Amino acid sequence: MDKRIERTQAKAEKALFELMQNKNFSEISITDIANQAAISRMAFYRNYASKEDILNKFIQKEYDRFVADITSHHLERLDQLLEVYFGYFKANPEVLSAIVNASIEGLALEKQSAYLLDFFETRVKNQQPAPLAVAYYSGAIFASLLYWRKTNYRCPTTELSTHLAEKIKKDLLQN
Repeated sequence: MDKRIERTQAKAEKALFELMQNKNFSEISITDIANQAAISRMAFYRNYASKEDILNKFIQKEYDRFVADITSHHLERLDQLLEVYFGYFKANPEVLSAIVNASIEGLALEKQSAYLLDFFETRVKNQQPAPLAVAYYSGAIFASLLYWRKTNYRCPTTELSTHLAEKIKKDLLQN
């Protein structure tokens, strides 16, 4: 990819992320993003179809980083996955703040649920919950993340991960 294109995209993504720290996503305009990024609206539209496009690419990039971390550690147990998951958000609190402040929790939860379903299908071979169950667990994990953030990450990552993994495993074994 052309270095200019990469720089423009990086500026636009950074600008959106910065704006999301203080503004609801629906209130952010393309002009806001372009001004914050110090790029023209034309440059924005050469790289993105809409602000939703840039948001989806931003979230996908963050999940790709997360998945790369999971893959590099060869994790195959849910408690391990959750520990890396919660550790990521504890180490990068600005990501969760942007998600919450921009009111895009639904989109983040949707991406998370898709990844969790893939995790069960590809890595946890002996326990295959139904997609509806995965959506349920994903919601519980995300709600726990939001609560954990609200309590300033007081509970240790390992304790939170183990607790949730045990609850989910117990539920899976009952079905």
